[in-house]
Amino acid sequence: MTPQQLYKKLFKLYGPQGWWPVRSECKEKGYHPNEFGIPKTRKGKFEVCMGAILTQNTSWLQVEKALSNLFAAKIDTPEKILKTDSEIIATLITPAGYRNQKTAYLKNIAEWFTSAFQFPKTYRCLNSELEIMRSNLLKTKGVGRETADSILLYAFHLPTFVIDTYTKRTLAVFGLFDEKTDYETLRKWFMDGLKPSVEVFQEYHALFVEHGKRKESTPH
Repeated sequence: MTPQQLYKKLFKLYGPQGWWPVRSECKEKGYHPNEFGIPKTRKGKFEVCMGAILTQNTSWLQVEKALSNLFAAKIDTPEKILKTDSEIIATLITPAGYRNQKTAYLKNIAEWFTSAFQFPKTYRCLNSELEIMRSNLLKTKGVGRETADSILLYAFHLPTFVIDTYTKRTLAVFGLFDEKTDYETLRKWFMDGLKPSVEVFQEYHALFVEHGKRKESTPH
């Protein structure tokens, strides 16, 4: 089975997902099926960055609670994250777990984010420049490959493929890869097997998430 064939199979099962949620730009919980230009604003892009940090080792439900607390306190920009006392942030993001660690990571990503908008627009054009931006982001403490690719794909609309636990499990179930296959091998398989497309890469990752959540909720 090719990456394209698997994509068609999952899309037929679940349809458009509207992931990554951006509540600062979209109604209700922030989902936006068939709208791939979101986030459009600087605030929305940083919301995705915060979510990518907060979702590490926890469920999106807990991330939503943490983000709601930050929004209610009007701590929703990189500048406000940097200026706010760490203990205040840690208290607000408690639902997402690892509060002290993630507070430090949020401040790190805020510092990175303020410099990201100084990158030339050519970073958005060629794969070589995408890899340069990815490499720079991975130097930020608290940002691993999955987090980096999520930020680049969903916040900055750059064509990089996100590999998460749901992706690995699904590929293993279909007998395509062992669940222990390393991240970069899987990412390369998708990026080599598909034309670079922010829309397809976003939808594909979201379909893996939806498939994984449904399988987890099915009684065994």
